[in-house]
Amino acid sequence: MKLNLKENEILHGFRLLKQQAVPEIDAKAYEFVHEKSGARLFFLENDDDNKVFSITFRTPPADDTGVAHIVEHSVLCGSRKYPLKEPFVELVKGSLNTFLNAMTFPDKTMYPVASRNDKDFQNLMDVYLDAVFYPAMRETPEIFQQEGWHYEIESPEKPLVYSGVVYNEMKGALSAPDDVLENKIMAALYPDTTYGFESGGNPEAIPTLTQEDFVAFHSRYYHPSNSYIYLYGAMDLAEKLAYLDAEYLSAFERIEPNSAIERQNPLAGMAKIEEAYSIGAGESAEEKTLLALSWLMGEAVAAEELLALSVLQHALLQTEAAPLKKALMDAKIGKDVGASFEDAVLQPYMSIVVNGSEPERAETLLAVTEDTLRRLVEEGIDKTLLEASINLIEFKMREADFGTYPKGLVYNIKIMNSWLYDEDPALYLYYENLFKKMREGLESRYFEETLEKRLLDNTHRALVILKPSKTLAGERDKALAEELAAKKERLSPEEIERIIALNKRLKERQESPETPEALAKIPLLSLSDIRTEAERIPLEERSLAGCKVLFSDIFTNKIAYLNLYFDTQCVPQEKIPQLFLLSELMGAMDTKSHTYAEIANRMNLHTGGISYEAFAAARKGEPDSSMPLFRIRARAFQRNLPELFSLLGEILTETRFDDKKRLEELCGQCRAVMEMRVMSASQQAMAVRLASYLSPAGAYNEQAGLSFHRFIVDITDHFEERFASLSATLAELLPLVFRKDGLTFGLTLHAKAYALFEGEVEAFCRRLPQESAVPRTYHWKVEAKNEGLLSSSRVQYVGKAANFLRLGFSYTGSLSVLETILRYDYFWTKIRVQGGAYGAFTQFSRIGFMLFGSYRDPNLVETLDIFDHTADYLRDFDVSDREMVKFIIGTISSLDTPRTPQLKGLGAQDNFLRGITHEDRQRTRDEILATRQQGIRDLAPMIEACMKQNILCVFGNEDKLKENAALFGSLVHALGGSND
Repeated sequence: MKLNLKENEILHGFRLLKQQAVPEIDAKAYEFVHEKSGARLFFLENDDDNKVFSITFRTPPADDTGVAHIVEHSVLCGSRKYPLKEPFVELVKGSLNTFLNAMTFPDKTMYPVASRNDKDFQNLMDVYLDAVFYPAMRETPEIFQQEGWHYEIESPEKPLVYSGVVYNEMKGALSAPDDVLENKIMAALYPDTTYGFESGGNPEAIPTLTQEDFVAFHSRYYHPSNSYIYLYGAMDLAEKLAYLDAEYLSAFERIEPNSAIERQNPLAGMAKIEEAYSIGAGESAEEKTLLALSWLMGEAVAAEELLALSVLQHALLQTEAAPLKKALMDAKIGKDVGASFEDAVLQPYMSIVVNGSEPERAETLLAVTEDTLRRLVEEGIDKTLLEASINLIEFKMREADFGTYPKGLVYNIKIMNSWLYDEDPALYLYYENLFKKMREGLESRYFEETLEKRLLDNTHRALVILKPSKTLAGERDKALAEELAAKKERLSPEEIERIIALNKRLKERQESPETPEALAKIPLLSLSDIRTEAERIPLEERSLAGCKVLFSDIFTNKIAYLNLYFDTQCVPQEKIPQLFLLSELMGAMDTKSHTYAEIANRMNLHTGGISYEAFAAARKGEPDSSMPLFRIRARAFQRNLPELFSLLGEILTETRFDDKKRLEELCGQCRAVMEMRVMSASQQAMAVRLASYLSPAGAYNEQAGLSFHRFIVDITDHFEERFASLSATLAELLPLVFRKDGLTFGLTLHAKAYALFEGEVEAFCRRLPQESAVPRTYHWKVEAKNEGLLSSSRVQYVGKAANFLRLGFSYTGSLSVLETILRYDYFWTKIRVQGGAYGAFTQFSRIGFMLFGSYRDPNLVETLDIFDHTADYLRDFDVSDREMVKFIIGTISSLDTPRTPQLKGLGAQDNFLRGITHEDRQRTRDEILATRQQGIRDLAPMIEACMKQNILCVFGNEDKLKENAALFGSLVHALGGSND
């Protein structure tokens, strides 16, 4: 239903303030205010059936207790209409949502949901609105204790400890050096405003938060007058406005929320902070310092200037042709130079981040940056470089490919960059004129003047030096233990008994089942609301120039998504580490015809990006199979296919590896990036290691995991003696890998444009080596090593796995339902709610791989015990038919997440290579829909057999793992050092 309103007209209590067309996203925007309550509402009307609703509150923290984050968790733990302990989880189990979560930002808290089903969408809206306005957390202190923090003690003689979901989540988050760095940058740049605090919460400060302050924060900020309601998609807005007014907003009177965010006054001089972060006792501290030089720049609502700064950041620091990055690398300040740009705050900031450095190099960072920026201002910035960065940023904006995130949600996040600060919410949806101004700026000194004003002459800057410490973790743990021991010493026996009683009451609440009456209050779809047919993704197998083409005829808005799959079975086993290194080097080295900087400019001018990845896939039902592949993913406007193929042909056949300086630089960069990645995605490092115990493909892929780290450490530590051999091996791999006879194309494009692709393939294939290569046989030592991966992390990532096909069991769609049940029932209750971990996950694959894992987990032995008792839980599995339907719907929801054209084509190609047919996918869907209680109970023997294999791997705290050394086959320092 199209709206027919004039500005200042009132509809269901909402006054229309402004309406405007937004051609960039093919939508019409409406801005309203609810007269009685003061709630703001913004509606983006278009034909997208993936509807989005969110309600956001401005929530500036005043300390490091993480109160905004804890409230975000807690409001979803029961409300007036939905008196359950975990309505959020019940929704996840039984909704067709395409997005369901909540997010804490430095100055706001967002509660977004999305669904393509009208009834489901309305249900999600109602549960979230009741949660934020009428949460049970206000009267139920156990919610704060569970989600925030509490003292935990089982008996008077046991030590006192802290626990809580957010407490443990932030212990994990602030174990990663990049998160610590961001925290310190903001503390330095914003010493006097809300942005100087850690909105997620600092574990040292979280236990100072009281129940009273927690409730007061909700009272102050969770009022309609401080809310920003957002609706997006194809819907009857009049119906939604009537509902919002009658059910929620009309019950509130307008107030002054006092949530305005203060601006940081200019700093008198550059702020400088020196802090430490923790590394493992077995790691080398050499060249592990992080340096960050940051500037506060402008206002969030200065859309044109912020886009210009984004272009400058990309051009100067993020492309291989970036002159400031090159100058810093040439000065050998660190192993890697990156950049970050935070524009979702009132006063945005930009940072240069140097990884793999030493503290004494900070002055060189300042001097080289100053000299390079001054030279660029005086001599001018390369116009081709700037144009290339403009083109790439514009491509991404026009493409609007946000992966599995709904478009409407991403637009919601964008509009908050102006709306939260009382400006036009549509400001960041328009970009046509902005890019026109960027291109006009190429004809003048626009970018040089912006650079001079916002970086060179900007005195509001900060230098953060983050140094590695082998002792920090031990010192911190010792101080915490002493603090808690002292607290306990001050407690009377009666106070200790009171804490024990509170723990008991919390556990009783956590362990008590929901009543059928409470569960029935959560609105639920029926199985008849679910589509029974699996989505058929188009894929046609064609042949062109003697190569296989996997073609998906999908409308892509004139963008070509091209994947090239090269068979790498011909690579000798001992050279697989060099193959993974090759994937990091492609496109970043000189070719015979162009420098790497020229290659980078061509890529940014004519494509939307090219990425390179080596991996091994396994075929459905064949756990011992392994298909080593090198995949190149590229995207470009279809008119630029000639340039894309020309560029690929040159990179794949002419790349040179004889530039010693450049190769050493890239190897060091690779090492530094990987070390950061391992600490920020530790659960992935654990899961990859576990997979290597169970299959040849897993063992192959682990060569890109922690094993690759050992390889790249050896290369960088002994580069002088390794260079000649490494350079020769890389040069040998190039024609061995990128051969015509090993190539399969994957193409996602509208059929009308297929001829554009067809016209380029013949010439491209002629450039590739035509010789066949001999496939190699690999001999992997596939065995359960049961490693404890030692690190400085303050929490654990616990994994246990097996292969059920090898144990005589079969893959069935019921395993997908079991994933939902375990993740959101048994594991959620035992590992998250009762154990205090941030979460747990499960995986069952068509090659028989089964994985149980926990995430940011304070426990170890207890979690393994929970995994081991999963079969007991399944044998006793007994839920109502209504609850069973909920689990089925939640499972289908994860299958039916809307996918972009690029992801559809990629998924179709992946299924083809793994031998997964549409009939297989339909059978799985049928099995999911047919799953019943007995079918889940019937899985108990399989899970029990898997757990009895006792195949485990844990990434975690060094002391914790050493205390439990008997569990492991060996203890290994995750990031180097001698093994224990």
